[in-house]
Amino acid sequence: MQWLAIGVAALALGCLGGPTPEPEYFTLSAADGADTTPVATQPELGLVLGQVELPRYLDRSELVTRSGPHRLKVWNLVRWGGSLRTDVQRVVADDLSRLLGTARIAVYPAEARFPVNCRVLLELLEFGSAPGQPVALRARWTLAGADGRALAASETNLQQPVASASWEDYVAAHRAALGAVTREIAERIAGLP
Repeated sequence: MQWLAIGVAALALGCLGGPTPEPEYFTLSAADGADTTPVATQPELGLVLGQVELPRYLDRSELVTRSGPHRLKVWNLVRWGGSLRTDVQRVVADDLSRLLGTARIAVYPAEARFPVNCRVLLELLEFGSAPGQPVALRARWTLAGADGRALAASETNLQQPVASASWEDYVAAHRAALGAVTREIAERIAGLP
């Protein structure tokens, strides 16, 4: 009887605490905040975007920020609406299409149904920051020909300012940083023989 009374009291206290807050969901928008002024018009160019590699701590539904040089904070009520990896692939493919003037882009795991001129491999080594700090993006990327040989390889490091302390602006800064890397990749593709 005593345990039943304790259980009922605990249940009543839980109900009095109020409703549980709803999580906020975010996604990377395709063209929002990115400079997609074309660098070339190559409608016959065939591209394949490989699987984007992310650090394991970012490959989750909750947003993760830094809280120190070696510490991370997981925000349980601030989440990606889908997969961050899939969002990054979708955005990079869409940007490359606009920047290079081609619709011939296959995104991993899809097979290309057209002749492939270039394969893009992208690894995000760092993608985020502490709240209130610029978003840091560090990426390695490789461009390979149809035969798989590397045509170009580079590493990009940049800091993208965040307009305000809102989560909306924090995600927008992620998008802008990703757009800058995609532009760099597109410029290199446009310059290939």
